[in-house]
Amino acid sequence: MTTILNPQAMQKVLTHSKEYERAIGLLNKRWDPDEQPIFRNVLQSADVQFARQLQITGLIKGKLDLSSYQEVNQLLMQHDSWFSESARKTLLSPFLD
Repeated sequence: MTTILNPQAMQKVLTHSKEYERAIGLLNKRWDPDEQPIFRNVLQSADVQFARQLQITGLIKGKLDLSSYQEVNQLLMQHDSWFSESARKTLLSPFLD
């Protein structure tokens, strides 16, 4: 069965919205939480969920496989500062019982 994006998600892709750019940054392992001079711009749970949707639908492959525990674990070990606590939980949730 083919998975497709809902209309709202597709709109984000077509317009290259902020949410899309954040998801692409995660999937391509190109994120700088200190890019903003005023606050730390960490990835949130919604960013992880959208990135997963993009991978599941086959729209964006990226450099990171979010369905692989090994790759997710390595990402968290190397770039823990990129993520909020809720984003970490969302990343790990498919691998927990």
